[in-house]
Amino acid sequence: MTPDPSQLESISPRRRAQLRRVAGAAGWIGLAVFLALGGAGIVSATSRPPVAGARPELTWAADRALEPELVGATGELAALSEDVDKFGEVGRRALTSLVDRDTARLRTAIADGESQLKTIGEATEILRARLAAIPGIGPDDPTRIGTSLRVRYDRLVSALAATDGLAESWSALTAGSLAAIQLTTSLSEHDKQAEAAATLGRKFQYQKALLVLDKADAALAQSRQLRDRLAKTTDVAILTRWIDRNAAFDTAVRKVWTALIKSKGKITATVRTAFDELRKAQAELPPDNRAMVLIMSDVARGGLNQAVIAIEQARGRLSTAADALGGG
Repeated sequence: MTPDPSQLESISPRRRAQLRRVAGAAGWIGLAVFLALGGAGIVSATSRPPVAGARPELTWAADRALEPELVGATGELAALSEDVDKFGEVGRRALTSLVDRDTARLRTAIADGESQLKTIGEATEILRARLAAIPGIGPDDPTRIGTSLRVRYDRLVSALAATDGLAESWSALTAGSLAAIQLTTSLSEHDKQAEAAATLGRKFQYQKALLVLDKADAALAQSRQLRDRLAKTTDVAILTRWIDRNAAFDTAVRKVWTALIKSKGKITATVRTAFDELRKAQAELPPDNRAMVLIMSDVARGGLNQAVIAIEQARGRLSTAADALGGG
């Protein structure tokens, strides 16, 4: 502690000099501590790493160099969005063709979709490779980029992932469409062969009629297989009832003809019983082809609708990202 000045009168000159040196040294020490603390703050303030946008001047050169790459990638993303938009139009055309039972137009739509899907896949891989080649992205890359560029880059990568599920969506649409085409064909084939067998039966040519009825049974068996495939994506309750009732009718017809062959055309008790079963089975048959229209509607409302929706969602995601990044 510094002595009271009034007390310095009684202290010898030598002692007063010593006290002055101690006080001066203490002052310099305090000043040094103050400067050290202040200097540490300055060093800390000027040594922040160029991350999180804290020092944009340190990333300015890299940002200027990488800007054209991001602009170009954004333009490619906008073009990819247009490709997916065209893909969605093909999907909707395929769905409409299925409901209209226009098999020729449906096959054309499926082929167009495969071609468009290939175009989308190639464009996606090219853009993904372009983004991967941009420097300053990897954790070990010495290049430093600004926060705004990094955000734009992440948005591009995130939007590009929207195309990843398109192949699966189209596969579901194609599988359902082809099954519907084959189903229409097999059901029509059954009706054709069953009618031909009935014509022979009315001419009492029962043996020949049974052989033709075998072909109708084979067509119906194929319809069951297609029904099982469609069951994974749509409600097949109506289709199942249609198949089962036609199968029951064909079985009843077969019993009648077989009984008539054994009785050599005579009306026996067995023949009468077979005819009774035939009348019951015939009463259960659909009166017209409206059931077929409902079947096609059920198929359309199943996996095919979901596939088209998935394509539209991908298109919307790409379009929104491209617009937000300035590539719309």
